[in-house]
Amino acid sequence: MQIKSQPLLSLTVAFFLVIGVWSQLTPLFAAPDEPAGYIRGAALVRGQFVGTDIAASQTTSYWSTYVDIPQQFGVAQLVPWCFVGKPDTPACSLPLESLTPVEQPRTDMGRYPPVGYLASGLGSLAGATDLSVRLGRLINAAICAFLIALGCINILSNRRSIILVLAAVTPGVIFFSSVISSSALEISAAICFWCSITTLLSSSKISILTINSVAISSFLLTLARPIGVVNLAIIVGISLIAQANIKESIARIISSWQIILATVISLLIMAAWYLKIYSYHLSERVVTDPSNPTLRQIVEQSLNDTSNKVGESIGNFGWLDTPSPTFVVWFFVALFGVIVARNWNTVTKANRRAVVCLALLIPFLMIFINRNTQNLLRNYGVQGRYLTPLIVGIPIIIGALWSPSKKSIKIIIGGWAVAIFATALNVLRRYSVGIKPQNFFEMFTDPIWQPPLGVLGTMLALVAALTVLSSVFYTIATSDLENNR
Repeated sequence: MQIKSQPLLSLTVAFFLVIGVWSQLTPLFAAPDEPAGYIRGAALVRGQFVGTDIAASQTTSYWSTYVDIPQQFGVAQLVPWCFVGKPDTPACSLPLESLTPVEQPRTDMGRYPPVGYLASGLGSLAGATDLSVRLGRLINAAICAFLIALGCINILSNRRSIILVLAAVTPGVIFFSSVISSSALEISAAICFWCSITTLLSSSKISILTINSVAISSFLLTLARPIGVVNLAIIVGISLIAQANIKESIARIISSWQIILATVISLLIMAAWYLKIYSYHLSERVVTDPSNPTLRQIVEQSLNDTSNKVGESIGNFGWLDTPSPTFVVWFFVALFGVIVARNWNTVTKANRRAVVCLALLIPFLMIFINRNTQNLLRNYGVQGRYLTPLIVGIPIIIGALWSPSKKSIKIIIGGWAVAIFATALNVLRRYSVGIKPQNFFEMFTDPIWQPPLGVLGTMLALVAALTVLSSVFYTIATSDLENNR
């Protein structure tokens, strides 16, 4: 009864438990750019919004700065290189407090928008220690859990099934929510925004909660990463296409001063930040190779990479050196396929048109990003996490009218929990002993690296967290089903 009466709190706590456990099974700084993100957050909470300029180069890229904070924070840059990019090499244990600084603290995220790093930076107030990194991760986890839960509540308020949100929360979403990364806020805000704007445009009765959810999530999505404005425009455009009466939908959006104020402020901040700070070095070219792929070559490469990038979005852990087990990738692909197939003939033509447009826009976004990174760094810069804010919208848009049975909900939740657990087991194996032929059980008998709770303790904690989330989610999802009847 308590779960049903306080669904937002219940779901937030349940998601936080799973994400929080995951934050412990991943070694510190094992996420892409996490050392730079940690230093960036530590600088922000100490009043360093940008830092001292570093000339653009291939080594430091275009956005690196020195920051005037205690030097010990800079040792975060020394930690991960003993195992990053080496899936057969276990993680190393190098506590921050045991390392000696070799340079002034430097962050390669110095010119990135601050919103994605500010919350995790609060953890650094505990000092340059491993504890502060874990605190920063947990603060990020709490915010992401709240945003995902808020998305669920908006779907619930529109008398729709929240199982759609669970389909969007892949192992990759759990992973990034558990570490210090601007992608954490970007992805969780995108999930919340998809859910809340869909509810705003389709609900017969608009609540203040939905209006505020749209305002908050759009604000965070826009400011989380430089490409946030593009994602915001795409999500709003697709959401409008999904509605039968676009004029009425636009009127709903502009009738709310909260949404307009949040959007205008975030766009002005991002425009000013991009023009004055982020793009400071972008007119320079740090790559000496004058050759550049043609647009046709970039398009071909992007399309060829689509399946790999979708797999990365579902989950590729560490610095893209630990993919999800194959069956987990296929589980989420199949789950998306089932949702599309079950709902294709029941939703409106507008919904079908919107899903097709969204599916086509994802490779277009890849081409856009790859062309930019080719111009700047001569590489194909798309990672799966950059596409996730759009991919998560597919089940939310196409499943707008879905009302699955209790049995279907139970099967999906059970399959999801197994997929998350199996992925975590694979990740823990990679970091405890390295992925080598026939060494699976060594992570229990002879682990070289262990999380704080140990290998077995962490697995038991994850089972408990998944059990809690499954129970809470099923209770709320089926109570929604009962209310619809």
